[in-house]
Amino acid sequence: MSETTLLALDIGNTNVVLGIFTGEELRIRRRLATRSGRTADEAGVLVTMLCRDGGVEPEEIDAVAIASVTPKIGAVYGEMAQTYLGCEPYFIHGEIPGFINKYRNPSAVGADRVCDAVAGYRKYGGPLLILDFGTAVTLDVIDHDGAYLGGVILPGLETSSETLHRVAALLPSVRLSMPERTIGKTTEESIRIGLMKGAVHAIRGLIAEARAELGAPEAVVIATGGLAPVLLPH
Repeated sequence: MSETTLLALDIGNTNVVLGIFTGEELRIRRRLATRSGRTADEAGVLVTMLCRDGGVEPEEIDAVAIASVTPKIGAVYGEMAQTYLGCEPYFIHGEIPGFINKYRNPSAVGADRVCDAVAGYRKYGGPLLILDFGTAVTLDVIDHDGAYLGGVILPGLETSSETLHRVAALLPSVRLSMPERTIGKTTEESIRIGLMKGAVHAIRGLIAEARAELGAPEAVVIATGGLAPVLLPH
């Protein structure tokens, strides 16, 4: 029996990331901008073009899974899957079978956090803390048995930078890189220090408190998302 070829779509506020798996093998990984005005036909043209560019014919795809934090855009890609790939999409949600969700309202857990929790526990076991650096930064907590306990949401670094620039006329937009010192000599440097080192100290504190509340000082911490490689060494 041949292995299933799966198109996985991670639809965030900023990017749509697609991956094509045959069994456990990741064959293609591509990234698109998230655009609210894109139609199902436009999405279909882009996705099929990216498939072929990576050496996968659209007809090879047997299944489509969608994790979307933007419901309207998720619906567009769901329609695309039906029309262009002949697949009924499976939408990830907080009450999927086998996922132990102890959030007060399980359906309120974002699909991105569900995927982080399931994949993280499968790979590393528990207890586990998962940091995801995106439009928002999330810290999710998994116990010994793989149950999702909840977590923390705070503004992402790019979100904070853009908001500061937008609401304060004299404060510039800055490049997000880790500064070498703590006392800034220019406005740009001062903002960068506040954003980057402020995030590091906030995350360190949240990790320590989450481990203490969980009663698991040995809980493993993993990180994903665009700025994870910049922040993790600190």
